[in-house]
Amino acid sequence: LQSVDLAVCPCAPAALQLLWMGYFPCDPLGPTLAISLQLLSFVQQLFMCIPPNTSAWCESLEAYLAAMGYKVDTKEGICQRFSNAYHWYCIL
Repeated sequence: LQSVDLAVCPCAPAALQLLWMGYFPCDPLGPTLAISLQLLSFVQQLFMCIPPNTSAWCESLEAYLAAMGYKVDTKEGICQRFSNAYHWYCIL
């Protein structure tokens, strides 16, 4: 996990800058989470082999990160934001 500061302008919106860096934003206008394109590709392949369940995936990821000493700093966790990013990654 890392925090990134972006200099956003109309010619280089946050979502586009994140894509250039290899991350897919959870929201096109004001992303608060971006997921590695490699991780999204892995999850897409995984969900072809097992029943897709983003809630279980997110809970497992949060538990793994917590065990490594990371804390997700939002009340709702990452599930909704991850689900949004994964959904649009698969569509686009």
